[in-house]
Amino acid sequence: MKKRDRYFPAVPAVPMATYRAHQGEIALHLSHFLLDYLRGIYEQFEGDLAMAIVLGEIAHHNMGELYADECVNLETVSKFHKNEAFREGLPACNAYSLAAATGLPRETVRRKIKRLEELGWVARGPRRELHITPRLVEHFQPDINPRLVVNLLRTADRIRGVLTPGGDR
Repeated sequence: MKKRDRYFPAVPAVPMATYRAHQGEIALHLSHFLLDYLRGIYEQFEGDLAMAIVLGEIAHHNMGELYADECVNLETVSKFHKNEAFREGLPACNAYSLAAATGLPRETVRRKIKRLEELGWVARGPRRELHITPRLVEHFQPDINPRLVVNLLRTADRIRGVLTPGGDR
């Protein structure tokens, strides 16, 4: 798989004539959303986008299986917050696998991990495996994630309105 295909997978069927007719407007909506998102990431991660990428990979690796079945419920989330053994039982990763997944040099990944540990967002298990912590969830979920979801849905609605004949614009 080419690197481009990994980050930009094939899109579902879109009325291409409609897309082409409105691609400038669609690009503007996407750009507005992405710039706002990147500014937020930049702010939350002290201007260090590599640290955001490393943390994202750790969280994705730890939590991906929980969300894959679309059966996450409040009990599962509660276990994550209250049960260290549950957290340690989640799939883990290490600096080597993170370097491979991100394409960042291993030494860079190690520095980012150290800072994430200092922030209390990542912890090491007994075999030096990495896990996100409840402190990370407490930091991002109350305010940042809901704003991101609202902005994402608003952007999707705007684009859907452009692509849908007779849609709201």
